[in-house]
Amino acid sequence: MPHLLNRQTSGEHLETLYAFSAWLAGTGMSLFIQTTTGLIAIIQTIHIAALATVAVSALLLSLRLAGRGFTSEPLARLAQRFVKTIWVMLVLLLVTGLLLIIAEPARTITNPAFYWKMAMLAAVVVITVWLSRVARREAERPSPAAVAAGVIALLLWAGIMIAGRLIAYTESL
Repeated sequence: MPHLLNRQTSGEHLETLYAFSAWLAGTGMSLFIQTTTGLIAIIQTIHIAALATVAVSALLLSLRLAGRGFTSEPLARLAQRFVKTIWVMLVLLLVTGLLLIIAEPARTITNPAFYWKMAMLAAVVVITVWLSRVARREAERPSPAAVAAGVIALLLWAGIMIAGRLIAYTESL
């Protein structure tokens, strides 16, 4: 019986997602983005450029944590610079991501790849917060745990990029 209740609840959630998606697609903001020539492409380009900037910043920070790059610069200073860039780009990603969801809600909010992307994003944000604290307080040789977290962060960023592309190719629920 609990299995049937879960299916029913799941079906109700899907209906709610579809109803919300339909409502959002009919809003003035969504219609404006949808009907303005080239606007979706511009928003996507900004979104992808911000994601690339985050990925490069995370890569450089991870390399430094592993002692493989930028060793002439103190870890704390380098981390401060790259983490600041990551946070600025995350805000830009949030804004452009919301605009893309508003523009094409059925493509995103009913798509499992979108939820994988958001789960990985939540995890990498937590790791980035931790790594920025580690980098500020640890000596030039971070712990193996910090190095491993840097590698995991890079893998998550790669997964976020892959999931983002899969949104275009994965069927909605």
